[in-house]
Amino acid sequence: MHRWNISDPDRGPGAELVVPDRETRTPSGNEKPSAGQGGGRTLSSDAAGGEEQFPPAARSIAPESRTRYQDRDRTYSLRSSAMESMIDIGRFRTVDASDLAGFLYRGDVARMKQDHRSLREQGLIEEKTLFRANKSARRLVTLTELGHRIVAKAAGLGDGQRLYHGFVRPKELDHDADLYKVYQEAARRIQEQGGRPFRIRLDFELKESIHRAREAAKGFPDEERTNLLSAAVRENGLTIKGTTVHLPDIQVEYETREGNIERENLELLSQHYGKEGIRGKAGAGFRMYARAREANRVRRALGDAAFVEVLSA
Repeated sequence: MHRWNISDPDRGPGAELVVPDRETRTPSGNEKPSAGQGGGRTLSSDAAGGEEQFPPAARSIAPESRTRYQDRDRTYSLRSSAMESMIDIGRFRTVDASDLAGFLYRGDVARMKQDHRSLREQGLIEEKTLFRANKSARRLVTLTELGHRIVAKAAGLGDGQRLYHGFVRPKELDHDADLYKVYQEAARRIQEQGGRPFRIRLDFELKESIHRAREAAKGFPDEERTNLLSAAVRENGLTIKGTTVHLPDIQVEYETREGNIERENLELLSQHYGKEGIRGKAGAGFRMYARAREANRVRRALGDAAFVEVLSA
C-alpha cells in the first residue's frame, strides 16, 4: 500500500511509500458523465457474454464522423468514438475493454472492437490478456507512446488533466483495471447530486506532487520543512496524520450544484490490505470501494464504522 513518512528527508518515493496510493470529457457541453447511485449497489460487467449491466454511458458517441490527425510525417484517421475511447484509456492508463464497452459504448461491443482494431493497426493502443487464477481472463488496453501523443495534441482536455500510456505495476494490473469502474460509479453519483466532474488524478500524479514539495523543502529546519510539506498535502486535497500521508487510488475534482470546486478521494480496497491499512484509508476520509468477495472483511476491519460501496468482481 502507498504511504509516506514525510519527516524522513532522505527517503524517496518507492513502492512502500505511506502517501496510500473524465468529468468524463464533454466536447459539446451537453454530454455528462454517468453518475451512480450510492449505497451497496453492485455493478456487473460481462461484455464477452453479451449480458452487460451498466448505467448510461459517460457521453454520447457520434455515429460515423472521422477526423484526420497529423503527427510528424503520418496522418491518422479516427472516428470520434475511437478518440473518446483513447481519452478514457489515457486518463486511467489501464482499462478493461468490457468496461469501455459498457460505459462509453453503451454496450455496443461490435463498435468498440472495430475502433480498437483500427487503433491497434495504427499503433495507437496496446492490448494485453490478463490471466487470473480461478477467474476469467481480462482483456486490458492502454495507450502506446504514439497514442498518448496524438490524444495530448488533439483532445483539448484542459483543466490540467494528465494522460498516461503503457502497462506498469504488473502485480497491480487487476486492481488498476477496476479503477475506471470505480470512477464511473462515483461520477454518476456526483452528477445525480447536481455536480460536474471535470478532472481526475491518479495516485501517480499525487505522489509526484508530494514528492516535488518534499524535494523543495530539503534544507529547511525540521519544523519549517514539516509545515511546508503539510501545506502541500492540504493543497493536493489530502490529509496528514503525524508524518503520514495516505494517497487515494483516484482523486475526482468536480463542480458542485452551487458552483463550488470540491475533491473526492476514492480507494478500491483489495485483499492485500490489512486492518491497519483499511482503517488508515477510512481515517483519511476516503470514499471506499471493495469487490464483493472482500466487502465483509473490510466491514469487519472497520467495525461497520464506515460505509463501503461494493464493486462487482
